[in-house]
Amino acid sequence: MLILVCGLPATGKSTIANRLARRLNATLLRTDVVRKELFPVPKYTEENKALIYDITLLVARYLLRSGVRVVIDGTFYKRAGRVQAYRLAEETGRRLVIVECVCPDEVIQARMRSRTLREGLPTDADYQVYLKIKGEFEPIHRKHIVVDTSRPLRENLEDIYRYAGFQ
Repeated sequence: MLILVCGLPATGKSTIANRLARRLNATLLRTDVVRKELFPVPKYTEENKALIYDITLLVARYLLRSGVRVVIDGTFYKRAGRVQAYRLAEETGRRLVIVECVCPDEVIQARMRSRTLREGLPTDADYQVYLKIKGEFEPIHRKHIVVDTSRPLRENLEDIYRYAGFQ
C-alpha cells in the first residue's frame, strides 16, 4: 500500500502522515527530511525539487517491492509529481490512497508563527512560500479524500480510516 499525504505547507500533512504510518506499521518518507538530509542548506530550484521527489519515490519503490507499506508526506503541488506516485503504485501493484490536507489561511498563519519558536524542524516554508505554492497548486483529479486539519485530528483520522477501509 502507498499512501500519499499531500497539500500546502503547514496544512498538517506531517501530523496526519505520522499517525497513518504508525497505525499501519508503514515506513514514513518525508520530502522535507530527505531534502535536509541531502542539502543542509537547500536551494529550492525546480531541479532540486525534482531530485528530492525522485529520490523519495525511488526509496518508496524499493520498499513497496519488498512488501513494505509506505506513507509519503510532501506537498505534491504539481500534477507531474503526483503522476510519478500514481505510476509507482501501478508498477508495484500496490493500492494507492491519496489524502489531501487543507485548512483556512488563518490557521496556516498561526502554525507558521508557532514554527518559528521551534528549532530543528525540517521545513523552511514560511507564509510567503505558502502563498507562492498555493498559487501554483494544481488540483488533484484522482479519487482522494480531503481533510480539513483545523478539525480535531481524531476526526480526520477516523474519516481517512473509513475512506480507505482501514477499520
